[in-house]
Formats: sequence, structure tokens, C-alpha cells
Amino acid sequence: MQNKKSLLQRMLVIYITFFVVLAAGLAHSLWPNFSRGYNEGAIMGQDIARSLAKGEPRQIFLLGEIPLVHKTAFPVEGLDSLSPVRIIPEVRRVSLTVDRPADPGTGPLRLAFSSVGGSPLFYLLTMLEVVAYIAIVVLMFLIIHSIRRSIREERTLDRRNIWYLRTIGCLTILAELSTSFTAWRMKVRAAELLAGTNLDIDTTFMVSYPTIIMGVIIFFTAEVFAIGQNLSEEQRLTI
Repeated sequence: MQNKKSLLQRMLVIYITFFVVLAAGLAHSLWPNFSRGYNEGAIMGQDIARSLAKGEPRQIFLLGEIPLVHKTAFPVEGLDSLSPVRIIPEVRRVSLTVDRPADPGTGPLRLAFSSVGGSPLFYLLTMLEVVAYIAIVVLMFLIIHSIRRSIREERTLDRRNIWYLRTIGCLTILAELSTSFTAWRMKVRAAELLAGTNLDIDTTFMVSYPTIIMGVIIFFTAEVFAIGQNLSEEQRLTI
């Protein structure tokens, strides 16, 4: 029993470390984007409301972090005064704010939910990604709580943790695929809007393979725990 308790304690340390790293990573990556998006969304909401009040509804939406195929020179005033220093500003990504007349019959709610990428689908996918990451944090907290209770009560690990881990792996992969799909569709939309300009948009479908691999590893870990628990139950029944 002492060996089992020691194993649970090591698992608890691993899960707490993973939970802290995951929470810190999500906060570092999501909070700046959320804060910036909230501020930009508030400004766009006010502009949309003003256009509706004037009886001339306009569709205003963002296409953010759009990659370019080639580096493009970016003019900056005042660089000539830095002579003899020579600075050449170049950009590889652009963020676009699109402001155009709304289609006839478009309601205020559709205009509001089209503020991301120009389609309610992109807004929905963005919100689902946020919900998925929140669910991952909650499930990690439940696993840590379950392991602590198992140590305190000196009993085997709750089988629900296996399903929690499987769910975390599934949510990790689905959230990354959703993020990649949304980014790809925004790049395609930007390429359509900027057709005929000197900006060549990179419309390649990109996936963060480290995130996908992490999701697969979590799945693998869940299956290892499931096999171990099944063997433990079979051994107990045999005895």
C-alpha cells in the first residue's frame, strides 16, 4: 500500500506541474489576445451602432495576423533623419479592419456576431475554443482533486480520471484544429479582399503539430492508466 501511495503522490506532483504550466501558457497566450480583442470589439460595436442609428448599416470586421508570402517594405516617416544609420522596415503579417456596407436586411445581431472574420461561424468557433480551454483547466483541477482524495483515503485512483484525460486530449486536438481552420479561412478571406494589390497573402493551411502531439500524448497516458487499472482489478479478483 505504501508503494501505491508513493506512486499517487508522484502522480499528484506531475499533474500539478502540468496544470500550472498549462494554466500559465493559456493565460500568456489567450489573455493578451482577449484583452486586445475586447477593446477592438468595443470600438467596432460603437461604430456599428452609429451606422445603424444613421440608417446606413455597415459591416465591420477584423482579419488579424494575416501572413504574407513575401516580406513587404513598410514606409516609416522620419527614418531619413537617422543618417548614416540605414533602417529598412518590413512586414510579414498584417491585420485588417474591413468596413463595408451591410447586405440589405442584415440585422444588428448578425452584424455584431460577424465582427470576427466577417461571419458568425468564425465568432462561434472562437468562443468554442475559449470554452474548450476553460474545460481543460477545470478537468485538470478535478483530476488533481481526485488524486489528493485517493492519497488521503488510501484507495485506488478514481476511474473517472481516465475519462477526464481522454476528454482533455480530445479537446486539445479539436481546439487546435478549430483554431487552424479559422485562421486558414481568414487568410483566404483576406486574399479575396486584397486581390489585385501588391500584398500576396499566404493561404497555406497550417497546424501547430506540437499541440496535436501533446493531445495524442494525453490520450496515450489515459490508455496506459486504463490498462494499469484493468490489470490491478484482475489481480485483485484473482487473489
